[in-house]
Order: sequence, then C-alpha cells, then structure tokens
Amino acid sequence: MPAATWPWPPEVPPWRPGQPPVPPATPPAPPPVIPSWEEPGQRTLSADLADRLLDQRVILLGGRLDDTSANRAAAQLLLLSRRSRRSPIELHLACPEAELAAALALADAVELVTTPVHAVARGTLACPAIAVLCAAQERAAPRHAVLVLSLPRASAEGTAAELAALAEQHERQVARLRDLISEAAGRSAEDVARDLTTGRVLTGEEALAYGLINRLL
Repeated sequence: MPAATWPWPPEVPPWRPGQPPVPPATPPAPPPVIPSWEEPGQRTLSADLADRLLDQRVILLGGRLDDTSANRAAAQLLLLSRRSRRSPIELHLACPEAELAAALALADAVELVTTPVHAVARGTLACPAIAVLCAAQERAAPRHAVLVLSLPRASAEGTAAELAALAEQHERQVARLRDLISEAAGRSAEDVARDLTTGRVLTGEEALAYGLINRLL
C-alpha cells in the first residue's frame, strides 16, 4: 500500500495492463493544528501562562481582590488540593486594593484546604489581603515589598436598621482580620487593633520583624 502523505490525494502512477490494481491509500490523520494567539476565539496568552503555572502548583493573584478573583483563586486552591494533599501550593499575592469580605472568604479557603499553602507577598499588599497571607502556613516577601496595616473602609446605603446590621457585620469582619494577624504575628489582639487604627506601612524587612512573614526572599 502506498504511503499516505499530504497533500491529499497523492499522485498515483497510471495503471498499466497486466499490473494488479492499485488499492486506494488510506488518508492520513490531518496535521496537528498549532493555535495562534492572533486567531479569533483562541485563548489569550495570559490565560495560557496562568494554566501552565497552575500545572506547577502556582497561583497568581494580582490587582484588585474582589469576589470574582477570590472565588477563582479559591477554586484553584481546591483543585490543586484534590490533585495532591502533600505537595505545597505557592500563592503569589500582589493586591494593592482588596475588599475585606472577599479577602476573608479566600483566607477561609486557604485554611480549609489540607494542602500546605506557601504565600508570597509581592509589590503592595492592602490590609484586607494580608488576611490571606496570614492564613497560609508559610509566608514570605521580598525585601522591598509594601504591606499596609490599616482599618478597611466600609460604605453602604439603606435604612437605619440595614446600616446598623451592616456596621455590626463590618465590625465582625475587622475582628476576624485582627485575629488572623494576631495569630500569625504572635502579637496581642490589642496591639494589632492599635496598629490597624493608627495605620502602619511595613517593608519586607519590617514585616519580618513584625511577624507577618517568616522568610525574606
């Protein structure tokens, strides 16, 4: 049987009297299609890089930390934890803006997974995002990272009863943030509450001395 090649159909020599008939060649499998980033409908380069990093058990969380990004990171944590409960997950945080409720939800996910989570603070980390950092088993940051300790702001609209309920909920969330920082840093809740009220901006070295991280990169 003649070899199957592309382009199809291949050139077949003419049949001559006395020769056995030439059986038809089996069409080969089409050549693989290599996706191009410029083609419409193809995945973006950033999404491909994120998937490759996920295969290496690395999660990148940058920009504003809100419900959408927190849910995506939590889903990635759960996925990697199901794949392996022993190999650590590396979570990179670079969130100069963060919503307190979303950050606390992600911190809960970090604590719930049985897989060790190693968090790395990069760039500037807003105070709510520090809750995610403090929930990890290992915490690191480069020397020039910036970690902001301050009381998260809250804004709401509604009736007096609704505003009172939201204010109470916000106080509970701030208390949860304070407790996470207190436990991770080994400081009293009163000291952390005072630093949140007055506000502090820590470099990587200062965060190490404070106890927010346990390793400099």
